[in-house]
Amino acid sequence: MMPTRPPNRPSRAAAAMLVALCALAACSRPAAPTPAEPTGVATASPQTAAQPSLWRLDAEASQLSFVSIKNDRIAEVHRFTDLIGTVDAEGEANLKVGLESVQTGIEIRDQRMRELLFEAASYPQAVVTLSVDPQVIGALAPGTSQLLRTDVRLELHGLAGTMPAMLRVTRLDAQRWLVTSEQPVIVDAAAFDLVAGVEQLREVAGLQSIATGIPVSFALSFVGS
Repeated sequence: MMPTRPPNRPSRAAAAMLVALCALAACSRPAAPTPAEPTGVATASPQTAAQPSLWRLDAEASQLSFVSIKNDRIAEVHRFTDLIGTVDAEGEANLKVGLESVQTGIEIRDQRMRELLFEAASYPQAVVTLSVDPQVIGALAPGTSQLLRTDVRLELHGLAGTMPAMLRVTRLDAQRWLVTSEQPVIVDAAAFDLVAGVEQLREVAGLQSIATGIPVSFALSFVGS
């Protein structure tokens, strides 16, 4: 199903966020596009009142990265540094990724990604949301972890899509949880109308190819409010 253009809003997921993401861990691509709204289908959703945060993201202790593969054999790791995340008591999780914060290690490439790929002036954020039972996370004993499977909603480049995610949630102590991608999430550039941007990057860099399947990994640290 073609992803549809959604309004910006907080999403469902509390321990979900904990279980999240977050930006951003699945092993498959967004579900096939369709305009309806059955399970797993991305669509616009109504605005809802914000709930108090149960957990908040510790951005300094978190990381969200993606891999670009050029000429079929050269892989390079990039990351985003502007991360804001919360999980509320209703199990609604929301992770916002500032696309202007992309860091590739090369300044001109950062600029090209912001302008040609993400079009960050028009679409400054990617938003990841999901929903889980907060009691599942809260019941973990310090030092233990649990593997969780859930659906993640990604809003990117003005479009939205859902994908299955495999996440590991570890309770570090009484107030801190770590959510990691058990497997990379593969974001399909075509599902978010990013292929033209990928092609522009390829042309200006003089490359033979840039892969349009983009592996995304993360380690998100959450602190109880």
